[in-house]
Amino acid sequence: MKKILSVLGAATMLASSMAMAADYPSKNIQFIVPWSAGGGADTAVRAMQPGLEKALGTTIVVRNIGGGGGAVGFSRAVASKPDGYTVTIPTNATFTLEGLGNVAFTRDDFEFIARVLVEPYVMAVRPNDDWSDLESLVNERKASGEPLRMGASGVGSSTHIVSLMLARELGIKMEVIPFDSGSAAVSAAMGGHIDGVVLNPSEVISAIDGNRLKAIVTTGEERSGVLPDAPTMHEAGYDFELAQWRGIAAPKGLDPAIEEQWVEAVKQMVEDPQFQKTARSIGTDVSPLYGEELDQFVERTSKPLIEEAGAIRQ
Repeated sequence: MKKILSVLGAATMLASSMAMAADYPSKNIQFIVPWSAGGGADTAVRAMQPGLEKALGTTIVVRNIGGGGGAVGFSRAVASKPDGYTVTIPTNATFTLEGLGNVAFTRDDFEFIARVLVEPYVMAVRPNDDWSDLESLVNERKASGEPLRMGASGVGSSTHIVSLMLARELGIKMEVIPFDSGSAAVSAAMGGHIDGVVLNPSEVISAIDGNRLKAIVTTGEERSGVLPDAPTMHEAGYDFELAQWRGIAAPKGLDPAIEEQWVEAVKQMVEDPQFQKTARSIGTDVSPLYGEELDQFVERTSKPLIEEAGAIRQ
């Protein structure tokens, strides 16, 4: 009898799950952005919003829940019901926060639905006679023994972590100076208070276009679409590749049928010419990943970030 009841119970749960998925979405969806309005993550979500609303047939309400470098918003997201009505935007900060040890969640608490946008990190410096390219910069710093003073956005941020990783890969001393925002770091570099910045292209492209800063290397697999003249670390002879990415994630336990609806919605969105135009305008490249390929990508790229952030904590 117990076995029969168990089977009946499982069948009832399955039927209920199928009914929920078939009716999804039946109300507004909350999209949590763990930072204030106007930042890179917020801009990315608002670029995705129209296409996702059209594909899903519902309203997406963007909620900016800042605090703790993303910790507050991500914590709120993973504590929500995994019913598809609360999602968030995963970035590399999802993993650096875990490595720093100041959050209760780990990457295993997220259901990663899609990678949508990718942009490399860029090292940009003040134009001067000594540093015409990465090679001359590295040679000059090695010869002088002086640290390179580079700005990043926030203590323990992914730009902070990547700066430390770049210093080790290049074999030079680097003093990383965290600022409250990428724009503050850029202002300090243009004003001559620091040597340069390690940020994402969207945060520094205006200063580069205005010849106030010079992009000397990027960290992506390929050259950035918005910085085509800046070589990658691979092109410069270094075995280093790491890019910032932004996508969509839900709390762990999301119904696979609902996840598939999200994947189909993202696939429709990324084909929209207006979305592609908007993505280019904010300095990012459209590079979607789903399913097993996405899981492998997260595993490969999150591990070094978690480990590097953990080293800072120690």
